[in-house]
Amino acid sequence: MMYNCQPLFDRLTHVIVKTGAINEFSKKTTPLEKIIFCLEAEVLYDSDVKINLRTEIQDLLNALYEKCDDHGKSEKLALQAKTMGSKAYLKKRDTEALNNFTECLRLAPVDSSLLPLAYANRSAVLFQMGRYKEALQDMDRAEQSGYPAALQHKLLTRRCHCYLILGEQDQAKASLEICKKHSEAVSPDSKEKYAKTVADLEKILANAAVSQMMNTSQEVFCHPSLFKGENTVVRYMTSAFEMRVSDRYGRHIVATDAVRKGSVVFVEKPYAAILLPEYHNTHCHNCFTPAANPVPCKYCCDAIFCKEECRELGQTWHQYECGILHILSSVGIAHLAVRVILVTGWKRCCDIRHEELEDRMEGVGKNGVYNGRDLSDGYRAVYHLMPHFNRCLPEDQLQYCLAAILLATAVLDKTNFPKHNEAVMKSEDHLDVAHLASAVMRHIAQLVSNAHAVTQIMGSSSGGKSKVEKVSQKRIASAIYPTASLMNHSCKPNIINSFYKDLLVIRTIEDVNSDGQIYNCYGPHYCRQVRQERQDSLNRQYFFMCKCEPCTQPEYLQKEASWSGFHCENCGGVLSWMGENEPAGSDFAESTGVFLCLQCHKLQRPSGHLVQVCTKVNSLFEAGEETLLKGDVSSAVSFLKKAVSIGSEVYLPENQYFISVRDTLARAFSELGDFKSCCLELRECLKVVELRYGSESIELAHELLKFSDVLTLASTTDAKLQGEIQDVRRRIDEIFTLNYGPHWKIYLHV
Repeated sequence: MMYNCQPLFDRLTHVIVKTGAINEFSKKTTPLEKIIFCLEAEVLYDSDVKINLRTEIQDLLNALYEKCDDHGKSEKLALQAKTMGSKAYLKKRDTEALNNFTECLRLAPVDSSLLPLAYANRSAVLFQMGRYKEALQDMDRAEQSGYPAALQHKLLTRRCHCYLILGEQDQAKASLEICKKHSEAVSPDSKEKYAKTVADLEKILANAAVSQMMNTSQEVFCHPSLFKGENTVVRYMTSAFEMRVSDRYGRHIVATDAVRKGSVVFVEKPYAAILLPEYHNTHCHNCFTPAANPVPCKYCCDAIFCKEECRELGQTWHQYECGILHILSSVGIAHLAVRVILVTGWKRCCDIRHEELEDRMEGVGKNGVYNGRDLSDGYRAVYHLMPHFNRCLPEDQLQYCLAAILLATAVLDKTNFPKHNEAVMKSEDHLDVAHLASAVMRHIAQLVSNAHAVTQIMGSSSGGKSKVEKVSQKRIASAIYPTASLMNHSCKPNIINSFYKDLLVIRTIEDVNSDGQIYNCYGPHYCRQVRQERQDSLNRQYFFMCKCEPCTQPEYLQKEASWSGFHCENCGGVLSWMGENEPAGSDFAESTGVFLCLQCHKLQRPSGHLVQVCTKVNSLFEAGEETLLKGDVSSAVSFLKKAVSIGSEVYLPENQYFISVRDTLARAFSELGDFKSCCLELRECLKVVELRYGSESIELAHELLKFSDVLTLASTTDAKLQGEIQDVRRRIDEIFTLNYGPHWKIYLHV
């Protein structure tokens, strides 16, 4: 169960603002002073209700502490999960069985006899699902955790079978010999069946050709190499770049050599990272690998890891989070702020906070290195990232304080962090709620502007009867990458971020000249948001007015206008709506505003013809969606075809509303099984996507993936499409490889 502390923070913020106490809070200048104010504040609300902030936070924490037992191990619940898994396995409900056996492993105490049985049972499910490598891993785990000798023969034959299917003949031969030697140890009631199984495996092994045909090798990720090697001053960055500082740009990254498009220019592991709560049960908490057969934390049921090595590495921070992860993850990005301190240790935090810069650039150590491999170098780089704390609204500052106090209190109340750090305390570096919360609050303010969203490429069904798979990037984690954070923003960046597990890999998406600045996109991209939306977003979160090319050059305004534009009846140019709220469908007649043609510059009210056509298209589109939802696909196709035919008179092809009509028509054709007609509509959509996002954009690649699926289905009745399929797949590979590198195939298996 996920918990959310935000309602309490919102209520307390409302109280502090309404009572006027926010004014007193705003007078405090340092984070520590603001934290102390919150710890001591008691206000009179509605004339007769006294509200003490610290008491309110402690009351919530006490309620969350009572839930800690729910996040521990339970033999009883583990047995229930195992029983459900066995029933699902017998009924061939493999996914359900897999989840139940994993649940058993998460719940079983560290010394439980259920652990080896659950690992062995999960290996049987994985074998049945064709996940042979994972099945082998679980068989090893079953044996290592004490699998009963009387049942050992089941694992031995299954292991041999896995090696045979994987085409690993040497291992299969060795495994078969062990099976033969074990014959004497098999119980009489199982001996005959076991002997037959071993004999069958020996026959399969004798047929080497079959073994080779069944080889199921997979893509292997190769760690990317930085273009021209690693920078000796700024770690994790190419030597073709350097860090500079100026009054105008602050710290920023500039190319010192020409860098070609597609070059790997940053490869960085995070200083600290947290998995989002919705992925706690599906991904490794250490490296973020999707985990089909995870190993659980030995002491809580909240954290899983893809392998034992990751579980060991995760102990750096999980030793403190174990049992209270439900509390830490209830406050969003503040959890990452605490993780930074848990990874660092209190003494190192204090040492870096007190050290003098001595004319060094912020974040650079005495060794002249930024973000070196040493923990102190890494934390120094994190500590000197821009927090923007004093530029935040007082209400936001207050919320950061409340979150910091709650988490600092939980760490001091429920973990060994104070005990592990008490011997290294300086007299001025008290490890109490006020000082720990002050450190946490600084990192919260930094992370609001500097945290990266870690994403993974995922496939999912389009829904309904459609056989087309949708591919998208999902945010699975938040992380801090101090070197990558040095780049300034542009709404038209010249790099793109990609991730392999928790590793950030950044490539150039255009040629960069020597002395050219390297720009990241902080979120608002010129192909996805109009100028005013981008400016508002950047000013609200990052406190600056963007002056990049798309934000200052007029030709980009015309491109933005086309996303919601119409054909000008006077000259055929782009009509852009000049009004507060852009009307949709049939709302033009009631809307106050006018169109401006960006070609002939004529101001005009919506014509009767335009209103009539938009009204008709809107009506047909709604009817099409409704009938499609009801399963009447033929009628939906009829409605949507009319909407597209009529709408093309007035809507620009790039108009997002009109694209959604075409896309829905393509989906209807797909559900009808008319894949050739679906291809015709998708080709039109592809033209628009390429025009808006570019011929090498990841948006186009995602659409091409969908188009490739439909082409493949259409080719069953038209062999002439095979050539187009190959061309489309080649483009998909080129675009994904440019943007993400070759490891994108590992996630999608295409």
